[in-house]
Amino acid sequence: MRYRNLHGTDLQLSELGFGTWTLTTGWWGNYTDDEGRRLIRIALDAGINYIDTADAYGNGRGETMLKPLLAEHPEVIVGTKFGYDFYNNPERPRGQRELPQDMSPKFVRFAIEQSLQRLGVDHVAIYQPHNPRVVTLMEDEHWETLEALKKEGKIVSYGPSLGPAIGWRDEGIYANAVRHAPVTQMIYNVLEQDPGREFILAAAKGPPYAGVPESMQGETGKKVCTPSSAFEPSFRAWKADPDPQFLIRVTHSSGMLEGKYTLDTKFDETDHRSHRPRSWMVEGLQKVDRLESLRKERGVTLGQFALLWLYAHKSILSALPNIYDEEQIREFAAASDHPPLSDAEMEQIQEMYERNFDITPYVEKATA
Repeated sequence: MRYRNLHGTDLQLSELGFGTWTLTTGWWGNYTDDEGRRLIRIALDAGINYIDTADAYGNGRGETMLKPLLAEHPEVIVGTKFGYDFYNNPERPRGQRELPQDMSPKFVRFAIEQSLQRLGVDHVAIYQPHNPRVVTLMEDEHWETLEALKKEGKIVSYGPSLGPAIGWRDEGIYANAVRHAPVTQMIYNVLEQDPGREFILAAAKGPPYAGVPESMQGETGKKVCTPSSAFEPSFRAWKADPDPQFLIRVTHSSGMLEGKYTLDTKFDETDHRSHRPRSWMVEGLQKVDRLESLRKERGVTLGQFALLWLYAHKSILSALPNIYDEEQIREFAAASDHPPLSDAEMEQIQEMYERNFDITPYVEKATA
């Protein structure tokens, strides 16, 4: 396992992290606390030392499940999130429907104390507003509150976790360019590079970035995934090394980059992947096929190849794939036995991405 420094600290995070989202929300199957902890222990044995969770996962369960593990392994590095008021709204909506949010300084301070108690620790490494809107990120008191918690020793670093869907272009551009958010969690993978690569560009450019004025209007649709008019096509995200860093989720495009899907694959309506359109499946399988020759040359699995693409990025702190079984942990951890993709490989993939992998966009036929 390789490790990367969390800027401004002496913490070294494993390039492969473990997110508890799959274990505690019921959207990727149901796990008991003991089953979840067993998988995390296997991950720790594989060299993973960063665990990502959220207070809203299972209304606190994402944190309480970790408490015994953190008592056993105080060296483990933990990040958690805040902002959804499940305390006054305990009924959890399904899919990508959201609970009411409260990002006020009073609630943030309340939430961190509750999280520390559930986790059984005195601080967390990365504290993340959970899917904040740009209007929240534009408030000075938001950043001042997080900086105060850092000075008090309750958090080490902070920055937004963007979602729930792919997009959130305004938030990502503004947080990185204007506020220079120390850490941003975003959706980013070899098949779905936008708008994530523009967030890295915004971090590198800073406040002068031409996309900032539009982002401050907060009018971009939350699921818009195309780059803004300010994006520079010549930019190569993997070469940039700004002070802001990134945590990456949906690293395998909801499983598409694991090589197990076919056109006949179906998801139960309770499965989080059921929100994906048919075009994602049809086009995704063709794109994966276009990557096959590069994967074979590397002698790795498709899942490992997807991680090695991410690991080529200097600004990525840790990748957080959806992990739901032991075999997957071992496969993903073994990716670190191989070097990240080279500049030549990355450039080849970039050219393929710009051409939409030379496939025809899927249009679903209307039925009578």
